Amino acid sequence: MIFAIVLTYTRPIEEVQRHLDPHKAWLAAQLKQGRVICAGPLAAGGGGLILASCVDEAELHAMMALDAFISQGVASYQAHGCTPALAAAGFPAHWVPQATFIG
Repeated sequence: MIFAIVLTYTRPIEEVQRHLDPHKAWLAAQLKQGRVICAGPLAAGGGGLILASCVDEAELHAMMALDAFISQGVASYQAHGCTPALAAAGFPAHWVPQATFIG
C-alpha cells in the first residue's frame, strides 16, 4: 500500500528542531530500505509530508514509531493509505505493482 502521511508538530518549533537530525537520519534509512518514497516540510509550515510504501498499517505504525519526532512527542501523524489503481508510466513499478501504468 501507498501511504500519504501528514506530520503535525505538537511542540514549539525550537523543540522540534532539536530532533531534526535524528528525524532526517530515520528518513534516510527508510529511503534506503525503500519504504519512504519522498518526504519534505509542508509549504505552509507546521509539519511535513511523507509518501511511503508499506505492506499494511501495522508495518506503517511500526516504522513511524522509530521516527524521533514521534518517539520524542514533538509531532503526531495521520496516515491515509490506498492501493493505487493507476500510475504514471515513469513511476517505479515495485511500489505499485497492481497499478495500470498510463503514458
